Amino acid sequence: MTTWIVTTGNIDVQILRDRKNNWGSLYSDVRDDLVCNEFANLSKLNPYDRDSNYTAPARVIGCVYGHRLDDYQDLIFPLLDTFCRYFQQKNIKPERIIVLLTDQSQIFSEEQILYASCPYWQDTCTLKPILTWYLHKNLGIKPEFETLEPTKLKHGLDHWNETLLIVKQTFQKLKDNPLKTVYLSHQAGTPAISSAVQFVSLGQFKKVEFVLSNYYYDDNYNLQSEPDIIPSSEYGRGIQIQKAKQLIISGFPGAALKILEGIERIKPNIITELNQMVDFFNLYRSDTDTNDDLTVEASTQRIVDSLDLLGIFFSHKNYLQGIALLMAAHETFLKAAILSKVQKLNSTINLEGVIWSVYDLVKWLPLGLFLNQSLQNASIDTKKQALTAVNFPVINYRLESDSDFNVTNKNFALLAWLQALEPNIETWNLMKRYCKKEPEFDKDLRNQLVHNLCGMKDTDVVKYLRGSKTECGSDVMKIYNEHVKEPFFKALQLLELPFTREKLQKRLQEIANML
Repeated sequence: MTTWIVTTGNIDVQILRDRKNNWGSLYSDVRDDLVCNEFANLSKLNPYDRDSNYTAPARVIGCVYGHRLDDYQDLIFPLLDTFCRYFQQKNIKPERIIVLLTDQSQIFSEEQILYASCPYWQDTCTLKPILTWYLHKNLGIKPEFETLEPTKLKHGLDHWNETLLIVKQTFQKLKDNPLKTVYLSHQAGTPAISSAVQFVSLGQFKKVEFVLSNYYYDDNYNLQSEPDIIPSSEYGRGIQIQKAKQLIISGFPGAALKILEGIERIKPNIITELNQMVDFFNLYRSDTDTNDDLTVEASTQRIVDSLDLLGIFFSHKNYLQGIALLMAAHETFLKAAILSKVQKLNSTINLEGVIWSVYDLVKWLPLGLFLNQSLQNASIDTKKQALTAVNFPVINYRLESDSDFNVTNKNFALLAWLQALEPNIETWNLMKRYCKKEPEFDKDLRNQLVHNLCGMKDTDVVKYLRGSKTECGSDVMKIYNEHVKEPFFKALQLLELPFTREKLQKRLQEIANML
């Protein structure tokens, strides 16, 4: 059956300005039954408007008018009038009307309800006979009632979590036909009630349309209202977009793209931007040739991008992912730094009768940094000459067979090579740990945590980033920025490696704002 669910609020039943004189005699009949007797005088809704209607707390209006059917002509229902006008204009007759009332009597003591300001007096539960009369008169239907009753002390219907739970429990009792529309009017009541009703209904009912009241001023500046309908798809769309925004800002553009699939009216340029950001997070640049991946410029940019990505990973405690990327960034840096220094060596060398430009002696291959493959069959002495020409510390290593020359791609040798090419380079603890020939601490911590898929605590990550065996705090981001990222950028700048610094967080916010 077609259902209309409507919430009620403290000022949804008002007293007509020209009927307010009836209030005194009606109120005197019930005042002795009220714990608090401070409601003798009505309040104007708008004290600056001489034509304004009057109001009193909803519980009091219900107690005063109760079953006085003959006196209901004193009352006016502005919000309900607008909603009913919608159904009448559209010739829609709900088969069922469910009115949500409120009753907070269980959470307030008698001492508390002595005060007129207590939320107890704003409850709408006493309006049941009045609302029954009104809805039957206007739509020909006697409504059903569900009462929102908080039971936890200090958790009234302004409390968001408690109210959400109460609304969920109430809606679970409601049965609907999934093939028929559930109309929902949720503008009345506390903000917590309105939001909870909206949220729960979107999750529970298949077909939901929101019947709302839009206020406006006419040509004479009189406040008017007209009914409007908003399909649940618009609310759902808005919720999905907000989810996508948060995912983008948090550094999950791929997840945001998944949410936006199938949502109408998303501009194509936003999808393009998100796809590009997904590529960025995968360190893939679609505007570059894959053959250029192992160049100084391309690899340096990937290093810089990685350092920014690491900030997002660590801030979200994605430690395993972050440490794997950090290790790759260091190793890529060593190769790019060495290659950039070698490329600046403009001398030549005669090797077995062939004149070589020194910068051609070293090649960066997918497997690592090695002597040019053309020297693969050269003698051991020739290979040593070639390495000496590019400032590789030959005397530090045993180079007696062809396989021994693979040492050029070992971290400990790469660092020594870089220091020979650039004596002013300042290393940091984590770099030193990566490049130790026998990295005991690295084996002890990284192997345990990464290779065995063990969990990481903040303190473990801090020790790892500091390259320390001792406890040194738990502020991962502070340690990462001060002990890894800052010295990393100093090294890049010293070596004059080319890169563009993108403000990643700002860019993510800009894309989110485009939605």
